[in-house]
Amino acid sequence: MSEQQPVARDGVRSAVEAYVSAVSAADPAAVRAAFRPDAHMWGYLGPEFVSAPIEAFCEVVAADTDTARWVPSYRYTIRSVEVSGDVAVAVLDEFGYQGHDFTNHFSLVRADGTWRIAGKTFFRHDGA
Repeated sequence: MSEQQPVARDGVRSAVEAYVSAVSAADPAAVRAAFRPDAHMWGYLGPEFVSAPIEAFCEVVAADTDTARWVPSYRYTIRSVEVSGDVAVAVLDEFGYQGHDFTNHFSLVRADGTWRIAGKTFFRHDGA
């Protein structure tokens, strides 16, 4: 492991933590800041397959006007982080996000010294 590896891992964790802070605050501007502008997401909401630019997720975040309903019980775990130079992957498990449990696989890119999420692939566990 290079000397930079722990620093890079910390940067990736910080980017994922910025995502968590943004969604739990229902702050679409902060969500946009956590992602690259050209980011995309794919995944499953129950049986429904979703593929959309990240702006569609920002609209979901903006529409969440009842965070008091789910934020107090929201928990998360950053399960893993792997870094290869200026690219990385991270797995985030969320429990109780808007009342549902998710596993998120993030692809991240470091550009101009800043880690940002380039892609989100997700699965909602409860299938509802």
